[in-house]
Amino acid sequence: MTKREALVMILSKLVPYWDMAEWFLLIAKEEWNDGLIDLIYGDILKNIRNINSINQRTEMKNVLELIKEKSAISMRKDEQDAENILNDFIDNL
Repeated sequence: MTKREALVMILSKLVPYWDMAEWFLLIAKEEWNDGLIDLIYGDILKNIRNINSINQRTEMKNVLELIKEKSAISMRKDEQDAENILNDFIDNL
């Protein structure tokens, strides 16, 4: 998963909790400049740290944990798929 893909996934989950998420999401989906993606990423972290509501911070943390879990599951599945393809290739030599 690229940084852009991760950023798009995170932002899409943050839309209900953070007003700026939708705006950043539009930019992340359309912008080809990786430098801008890094700036957006940094700005998002800064804004998340500035949230005063403990409930909002907790909700956001839970959403990010879910994203992390789903990403890990997806990565394990991708790794297993790649291993299966490699094994099939080796078996067919």
